[in-house]
Amino acid sequence: MRSPPAFVTPSALRWARESIGYELEEAADRIGVSAEKLAAAERGDAYLTLRQAEEAARRYERPLAALFVSEPPLEEPMEAQFRRLPGAPALPWPREMRALAKRVRARQAASADLYDALDEEPPWASVAIEYQEEPEAFATRAREALGIALDEQRQWRDRGGYQPLRAWVDAIESLGVLVMQDGSLPVNDLRGFASSHSLVPAIVVNTNDDPRARAFTAVHELGHLLRIKAGRPTGPTTEEWCNDFASEVLMPRQAFARDLRAGGTHDLLQAVDSVALVYGVTPYAAAVRTARLQLVERDAIDAVIEEIQERYRRKDEEAPEGGGGNYYLTTVTRLGPSFIQLVFSALDSQALSYPRAAGLLGVKVNNFDELRERAQARGLER
Repeated sequence: MRSPPAFVTPSALRWARESIGYELEEAADRIGVSAEKLAAAERGDAYLTLRQAEEAARRYERPLAALFVSEPPLEEPMEAQFRRLPGAPALPWPREMRALAKRVRARQAASADLYDALDEEPPWASVAIEYQEEPEAFATRAREALGIALDEQRQWRDRGGYQPLRAWVDAIESLGVLVMQDGSLPVNDLRGFASSHSLVPAIVVNTNDDPRARAFTAVHELGHLLRIKAGRPTGPTTEEWCNDFASEVLMPRQAFARDLRAGGTHDLLQAVDSVALVYGVTPYAAAVRTARLQLVERDAIDAVIEEIQERYRRKDEEAPEGGGGNYYLTTVTRLGPSFIQLVFSALDSQALSYPRAAGLLGVKVNNFDELRERAQARGLER
């Protein structure tokens, strides 16, 4: 049976395509129509079928109803919303970046609505860490708020880096920050970013990165959010400030220096590898910290940094193609356990319908129980 025509608004159809960054030819290919027909539909000279309109809405990451509005909504471009994004790709942003930014903003807005529906105050609203401009002093206070004891951190000793990543993500989410992990962009394009929000800020880190590097990025981006919360402006030295902040949170100066020396420095590369394992950071981060604190001769640590970078290059060349992974674990990683549990809390309180919950989570209702268990296993019961 032939699909009926969809009388979408031509300008809305074009707006939906352009807002996510598709060129006409690429969008037509994804939808399964000719570029000529899509162009005609955007001019109002032809109509897509209902099935084609549904596919267009899916590809543009918009509800089907958005293609039928009388005129396109006035939206602030994602590039403008994230104009202060540290390390953001140069303009124009790739489509993947626009889509990711839109998804993050949507989850933040949905989370704020869910807290309101539950009549709960978002945890971030009550976070009160007295700000200090000196990053290491402020990091000490932030680490106390995160609640990770140094003795606990020293017990991780996970060469894969997933235990440190999980611990720091859980600690950051306990402050009311959504932490999402996404792999739609190469690490060279984006390691991570922070999305400010007065009630529900968010951090995104790149799953294509080393788990230990993701932990560093997450804490770095937390530094941005805490500066914003304290009303501190973003300037040319902000990135360095956030790097120093993250380094002190993850590798407290005095303890780090003591542990490096305890490992002996006759073989400096081995000592750096050892102290990196103790603190759950990459050897590169540990080496840079060693250099910044001037714990050894500069020429010696520079040589170690060069060797570590060469080791990374060899590892990248030998790395096998990635696999698919577990669907539920991937979903928890992508959305963040806090967002998932907030949705389920609203569902249990009848503040949210099952279809709406399925839409927010991007999973079918019959997968809810397994997803709930996976999210709760993160130890983030609300």
